[in-house]
Amino acid sequence: MEQIVIEVDKETAENWRSAPPESKQQISQIINIRLAKELLRGKKEALIKAMDRIAKTAKENGLTEEILQEILAEDD
Repeated sequence: MEQIVIEVDKETAENWRSAPPESKQQISQIINIRLAKELLRGKKEALIKAMDRIAKTAKENGLTEEILQEILAEDD
């Protein structure tokens, strides 16, 4: 595991410093999972938006599902 620094309010910081090691470990695991999900969601949403823009541009330029299938079949 790696360490990062996050900002919290004073009371949370004080409670963290006095928490037992087992609690800190459990809380760290929960935060790690939650943070990973949040960061992944942002990337996922950005990817979906980019794919939607590409699909819109392709459609505006006349690409249909049939044409796409023909193009993909040519590569076989």
